[in-house]
Amino acid sequence: DIFENPKTFDDAWNHTCEFQRKRWREAINKEFDKMESKRVWKKIKRSEMEKGRRCVKHKWVFEIKRSGIFRARLVACGYSQIPMQDYDAVYSPVVNDVTFRIAIIMMMVYQLDAVIFDIETAFLLGDLKELIYMDCPQGMNHKEDECLLLTKTIYGLVQSSRQYNLKFVSTLKKLGFSQSVSDPCLFARGTGDKLLIILTYVDDNLTLGKSEEIKKFLEELKETEFTYTVEENLQDYLSCEIRRSADKMKGWIGQPHMVKKIEKTLPGFVDMTK
Repeated sequence: DIFENPKTFDDAWNHTCEFQRKRWREAINKEFDKMESKRVWKKIKRSEMEKGRRCVKHKWVFEIKRSGIFRARLVACGYSQIPMQDYDAVYSPVVNDVTFRIAIIMMMVYQLDAVIFDIETAFLLGDLKELIYMDCPQGMNHKEDECLLLTKTIYGLVQSSRQYNLKFVSTLKKLGFSQSVSDPCLFARGTGDKLLIILTYVDDNLTLGKSEEIKKFLEELKETEFTYTVEENLQDYLSCEIRRSADKMKGWIGQPHMVKKIEKTLPGFVDMTK
């Protein structure tokens, strides 16, 4: 609420505030490091591009998360992709809101533990089937006649979410999980005290079960190509605040931060819940 998100690369890299300028430059360099470590592209000369093809557009997107993290994302502009040339299927499911609420109720009724794990650089993990070229972005050292040939999906490509989802679902199935017929983003394995439930919303995942089973699963996931961060306090998931009573038998889900955002962007808005 204190800082404004930069609109352009120059606004971020040359920010007038020294504190923010340092944080944005760190975020930009971190994004480049991730791209390089995942080998999502390789530089080529424009003369090496397949005849009749051109580069998709891209842009930098900057955001300060509610946690205080400065995040820079290099994003391809999906609207510049050509259907049936740059992509075909694009659909990727996310967990249904009813499934989410039922899972929270199950957690309280059966006194299950909850852990949120976030897959790092998820959209850089998808296997790219198509030939896609992109201009070298601002901040990258490159020759004038060079462009990028993408070897992995990146943020903004219309098929990125689908390709990541296919790979992650395949991994969960190899680890013994069954996919729900009614909700393709609900997975489960085991019964009784060994029951483990996973809800997926792109790269944000909620795991419910006994703590021993959750730890066992996360150790198994470490052996795959997926890396993740863990949040053991279920207080914020899918931009919802989750509050539970001391005995963990009552719960509340809401989005009070959205009310503040609306108050800020819509003059004259009155919060009728107060």
